[in-house]
Amino acid sequence: MSVAVPQIFKVFSLHRYFLWCAEMREHYRQVGKQVSATPSFFENENAGRAFMYLSYWYAGLYVVCEGWQELKLSDPEIDALLQSPHLEFLKRFRHGVYHYQTDYFDKRFMDALVRGEDFDRWAESLTLAFARHLDAWAKSQTAALSAVQTADYSAETELI
Repeated sequence: MSVAVPQIFKVFSLHRYFLWCAEMREHYRQVGKQVSATPSFFENENAGRAFMYLSYWYAGLYVVCEGWQELKLSDPEIDALLQSPHLEFLKRFRHGVYHYQTDYFDKRFMDALVRGEDFDRWAESLTLAFARHLDAWAKSQTAALSAVQTADYSAETELI
């Protein structure tokens, strides 16, 4: 028999997945600046690193989308972005990342990548929308917890 997990812990768990995803995005942005069109992908060590970070960012982003939907959370901007057909391509990309693919240029990767800048802008917008929402939520929860702990501490010191 499993113990029911309170909603607040479920959302903090989702926030943790988002932080991992956001960290991969930051690595991608830093390494991606070092990538040029030449030499070719396979000759440029930074291209491989950039693709690794991009892949883990996108895969992590889908995990956050999945958790958001499972927890039935709502935010107008996020909910609108999740209506995009890009979500299905992100899901397939995630499966390509976390399940071994024999084809280096597997369709799961390529279908998302060939969507181009529209897909990239959507993923970036979704990431930023999750950042806005989840960071504000986490701050509100930790501020509330801090207030409760301060009140508890004050009550304890009055007893001494």
